[in-house]
Formats: sequence, structure tokens, C-alpha cells
Amino acid sequence: KSINFPQNRKDLNKPVSETTVNNYLRNMKVFFNYMHSNHYIKTNPFQRIKRKLNNDHKPVDFISDDDFKKLIKSFDMSKFHEYRDSTITQLLIDTGMRIGECLLIKIDDIDMTRRAIYLQPDNTKGKKGRTVFYSDEMGKIMKKWLQFKDRYRDSDFLFCTNKGKSLLVNNFEANFRRYTTNVGLKKSHPHQLRNNFARRFLLNGGDIFTLSRILGHSSVTVTEKAYLDLDDEDLRVNYAPHSPLTKIMKK
Repeated sequence: KSINFPQNRKDLNKPVSETTVNNYLRNMKVFFNYMHSNHYIKTNPFQRIKRKLNNDHKPVDFISDDDFKKLIKSFDMSKFHEYRDSTITQLLIDTGMRIGECLLIKIDDIDMTRRAIYLQPDNTKGKKGRTVFYSDEMGKIMKKWLQFKDRYRDSDFLFCTNKGKSLLVNNFEANFRRYTTNVGLKKSHPHQLRNNFARRFLLNGGDIFTLSRILGHSSVTVTEKAYLDLDDEDLRVNYAPHSPLTKIMKK
């Protein structure tokens, strides 16, 4: 109690969710696998533990068009850090990148002609380099941002701090929570932008295989589990243009 101060935790003695238990199991398994493979321990206590608790996937809250526009309009573009964060926010929802990948982009990684960004292997979750693409609209935003950034900061990073260093993930997360709270969006996290990209990509007619490659997943199964959380209204809207009867009768 004098070291970890458990009495100060707001969740002390509260029920632990299945997701949290599964996270504990996964992390402990990785740790003991490492200990065993490097001969720090003779037997692996997690070797026989295969099962995880069943838990329902909870989709991340969808950000509506109006709420996203409200968020973007709330940034004070006369301030360097808010202009930077506005550009990051729009790039994330336009490309589906992870926030950690986005913040490590350097100017040399960008191909303005092809509107493409190469994510270096060391900067991706799977340690595999990949290319993401951004829209013509985002291209205009990026061009203006680079002109603004180069006027005030000398840095190889696309999104830098006031000292020219790369912006840390936790710093942007804190900023993002503040921005979204100010416009009335609760429980917001930058990962919502990745989720929104994936969902919008599918609703706009994109296929799951292409989406999986863009997101940098190891398999389509990972993409399906993480992002196929369309509700009935999404399915209704997505179904309408593909009605077999409508296509038959229009011929």
C-alpha cells in the first residue's frame, strides 16, 4: 500500500471486464514465453493456458459528419499546435493510420504527386513497411500545413513539437480528448478516427481485402473482427444500391 497506493484507484473493488482479463492473460503469456525462451525459467506456467474469456466486441462510437465538421471548426488555426493537431485529425480519418504511425512520418516519406505516404517498417505495429494514400482534399490541406510549418519550425518530422521533435502519442491523445470534450463529444480517442475510416470505407463500397491491406493487418480475419460492426441502418443503406430485383427490373 505504501508503494502502489491501490486505495487511490477509482476502480478498486469494482468488477473486472472480460476484455481486461483477456488483456492480462495475453500480456502475462507474452512475458512468460519470453522468460522461458531465454532460459530464465525452466517451465512455462502459461504453456497450457489456451482459452480466453468470451466477450462481445463493442464497436467504437461513430463520429457523425456534423460532429466531425464541428470538431474541425473548433481548432484555432492561428496557434501552431492546434493547426498541427487539426491536420493530424483530418489525415487520420482520411488514411486509417494508427496515431503512432502518423506522428513518426518524416517529410521524405511523403510523395505529394501520388498523394502517398510510406510508413517505415520500424514505425508500424507489425514492423512491415506499407503505403497509405490520401485524398485530393487532404492534399490541399497538407500543402498549406507544410507551408505554415516550414515558416515557423525547422524539422524533418511532418508533425513536430515546438522544439522540432516528434510529437508523442500520449500528448496528442490528451490534446484530442480536450478538443472533443470542448465540442461535446465524450469518451473520444484518436483510434476512433481509424475506426471511422474503416467503417466509412466499407459503407462507400470499399472491399474488406483492400481495407485490410490499407490498415496493415496481418490477415482479413483481424480486420473483420475489429471493424465489421455495421449496424442495421448501415446494412440497409449499403444494401439499397445492390438490390438484385431493382437491377433486374431496370434492364
